[in-house]
Parts: sequence; structure tokens; C-alpha cells
Amino acid sequence: MPKKILSLFLVLSSLFFVFFQPAFAQAPSPTGQPTCDLCGWCVPNPQPQNWTQCRSCLYNTNGTPKPRTYFTVFGCLSTEPAAFVKSLLGIIFAVSGGIAFLAFLGGSAIVLTSAGDPEKLQSGKDTITSAVFGILLILFSVFLLRVVGYDILQIPGFG
Repeated sequence: MPKKILSLFLVLSSLFFVFFQPAFAQAPSPTGQPTCDLCGWCVPNPQPQNWTQCRSCLYNTNGTPKPRTYFTVFGCLSTEPAAFVKSLLGIIFAVSGGIAFLAFLGGSAIVLTSAGDPEKLQSGKDTITSAVFGILLILFSVFLLRVVGYDILQIPGFG
């Protein structure tokens, strides 16, 4: 049964990308000058919601573009080693914290729906305990990386 669901999902998602293709390039303007900036704002259209965040990511205060900086779904990413490490660690810790929180919620749901079954109740308690230990491990690893990487070794990007 799961293979059928997976294949149905793959077919529907591929159909979505076939019929709803995003526009990757703008048509050239009559003057030959670009009418859109790097943040996707084309002059006659309203500004995108995240335009100010994108603008502060990609451009300096004087309006010159920042070198090796990209605005993505994950936020502002740079290919400078220090900024890249900082961004990568932030993404990793955010995803792992989210997974630990979802595990905590899943364990709570198992406990609530155990209906007195001791095996399910113990399984839910174990999941909650593991999730709490996971969240604590993430918090202490962030603290340890900050103390060792920034305060002791003074590695740029850990501050």
C-alpha cells in the first residue's frame, strides 16, 4: 500500500511541475535596460513581501552589490567561509531543533492515545524522553561551539 501512495505522490508532483512552471527569466525591455532587480521586483509590479530583507542581504547601504552573497529560501547565504559556516550551522540547528520538537509532539500524541496500553504508554514516554535529551543536546552543542569556537579558538563565523 505505501508503494502505491508513493507512486501516486510522485506522479502528482511531476504533473504539478509540468503544468505550473515558474518563470526564470524576464522578457527584454524595449530600452535594453533590465527592469527587474536581483530581488525579483519588476518596476510596474508591487514589491515582493521579502524585498527589504533581500535588499539588505544583497546590497550594501550605498547600493552597491555585496560580492558572493545570495538570498535563498533559507535566508541570506554567503560563500565567504566565516559567513557560510555561520549560516550552515544556523540551518542545521534549526532543522534538528524542529525535528526534536516534532518528536516530542509525536511522543505526547502516543501517550494521549495509548488508552491504558502499557507498551504504548512506555513507548510514548521513551519518545518524549529522547526528544527532551535531543533538545538539550542541541542547546549544549550550540553553547559548546560558541565557547570553544569563538571564545577560545577565535574562529570567525562562530560568534
